Amino acid sequence: MSSSRHRKSSDPASNEPWDWLIGEITSPVGLYGEVNVFPHTDFPERFVALAEVGIRQGEGAARVVQIERRRISGRRIVLKLHGADTLEDAERLRGAHLVVPSSWAVPLAADEYFHHQLLGLQVVTTAGESLGEITAIWPTGANDVYETPLALIPAVKEFVLEVDLDQRHMLVLARPGLKKCDAGD
Repeated sequence: MSSSRHRKSSDPASNEPWDWLIGEITSPVGLYGEVNVFPHTDFPERFVALAEVGIRQGEGAARVVQIERRRISGRRIVLKLHGADTLEDAERLRGAHLVVPSSWAVPLAADEYFHHQLLGLQVVTTAGESLGEITAIWPTGANDVYETPLALIPAVKEFVLEVDLDQRHMLVLARPGLKKCDAGD
């Protein structure tokens, strides 16, 4: 594990908002304030490099707290946060979102995108048919699935041919069975 001097921590002079969701506290662990975290990131190892994290409960602003300890095993993450020292303290954190500044986002490869970048893109097939905007993204384990009003699109290179974030456009392969069935079909 890296030493604390290599861990990401905030710059007090920065006014950058803490609004990049990376996890959610699901439950207490034990009696001494530790919590289970469900990761909202494809990079759960990022928790190793964090010295602090923002906690947002409800619609309020995030408060920044130090991470005192962490245990990470695959996608299971257990954190001990400063100020949470009892089972009751940890229970009060249940459902809280863990956030960081967006500048701390993990860099992605050329053909990778964050969900918020894809939501709202207009999807068109190679046959020129509009499938509407991406309204939801469903993680399935093997690959994500993009939902539009007219189709469910597997997020694989064989189907998704082009993503243009500047033009807010996605080109997908026209294939039989790509469109959702209407109740009357």
